[in-house]
Amino acid sequence: MKISDLIFSFQQSLLIEKNLSASYVKDIIYVALLLERSSESTSIKGYNTEKVSAFLCQMRKERIWSAKTLLNYRQSLKTFFEFAKKKGYIKINPINGIEKPRLPKRLPRCLTKKQVKRLVSEVHIQSWRTFIEHQRNVALIYTFLYTGVRLSELLNLKVHEVNFEEFSIFVNKGKGGKDRYVPLHPKLSPILKNYIKSKRRKALVSNYLFSSHRSEKSLTKKNIYAIFKKLSIACDFHITPHMLRHTMAKLSLESDLNIFKLKQIL
Repeated sequence: MKISDLIFSFQQSLLIEKNLSASYVKDIIYVALLLERSSESTSIKGYNTEKVSAFLCQMRKERIWSAKTLLNYRQSLKTFFEFAKKKGYIKINPINGIEKPRLPKRLPRCLTKKQVKRLVSEVHIQSWRTFIEHQRNVALIYTFLYTGVRLSELLNLKVHEVNFEEFSIFVNKGKGGKDRYVPLHPKLSPILKNYIKSKRRKALVSNYLFSSHRSEKSLTKKNIYAIFKKLSIACDFHITPHMLRHTMAKLSLESDLNIFKLKQIL
């Protein structure tokens, strides 16, 4: 029994039983198959701690992995071999004998108040292709800043999940498959209202809040990063969706928001 022989059942287990996202499952499977391609073992039983450790060391050297990347790959393989052990294909998970790499302690990267003002200014004055695209991108940046949602959560937001009467946004199956409500900030509410009204006037029918202006589909990560790249160049400093999440948290704490309330929001 080879690693590739177990991939289908492993994939079903992660998607259905553990309810993990398709993109995360894809990443785990990629690592497992990479191990198989890089090894001479023809059976899953041939992967001991020493062999897997050598694979990780070699890959880190060749591909210049950071400690965080190495940690993620180690965890992916642990998940796969734990599945194989549960199914009775192996008796011991070889990853248990591989120590976790130590990660350097770094403070989360945030924007300063001055940088936030610059970002907000630039997203308004940028020459976006259409009026509706302008409104969408403004609403998108404000949503990141005022809610602290993750990129994947923003892409999955539906129009009906924004409740203007109760000033809340429902985040359906966020990280770990958990649902939560995020407060709809009074400054964000009119921006989203105007954006949604403009979509309807242009007959852009989509269940997704942030959709393509050419189809009903949600924006992709590639679309979002293209927007952020353009804004980063205009602002002359690096900006990512996750930085805006950290920025929202930092500014909320500076405004004396209860830390436990902030934890619930995030």
